[in-house]
Amino acid sequence: MMDTQFAKFLQIGIIVENVEETVKQYEKYGIGPWRISPLDSAEFPDFTMNGKKERLQTVMAFCDCWGFELELIQPVSDSPYKTWLEEHGPGMHHIALITRDEFGKVVDEHKKLTGRDPWLWCKDPVIGMEFAYLDLHKELGLFLEIYNEDKKGGLDANFKLPE
Repeated sequence: MMDTQFAKFLQIGIIVENVEETVKQYEKYGIGPWRISPLDSAEFPDFTMNGKKERLQTVMAFCDCWGFELELIQPVSDSPYKTWLEEHGPGMHHIALITRDEFGKVVDEHKKLTGRDPWLWCKDPVIGMEFAYLDLHKELGLFLEIYNEDKKGGLDANFKLPE
């Protein structure tokens, strides 16, 4: 049994085919405003994906609502996100949580419980960004995104990628 407690719910992550069109749909339901931003890992020289220097390009949109964040991810480059979209179509992909315990401990406990490494593990030591998706599709029907941060094992809920 995993004794790591998740301290705070942060986000629902949804993979979509077209961020701008999806944002328009959400706005029809009164959900917004949105911050739309391309993300290109080439802007982060030490960025790694699953331990390898690979380029990750996405268009992302963020909306703060109901006390948490909605995140839309449109894969641009070949990546695990793009493969997931091709295999499953658009839809909910993950929830993000702040963890009580240290990032590495949470990853290790996940591996012990499931026998699986994180589905995706991205890191850039220069800006201090590190996150992983724990693969719990079989157990929970989704991925759990967790963050690394020096003090508490979880990013502040107000953390924003550099613009």
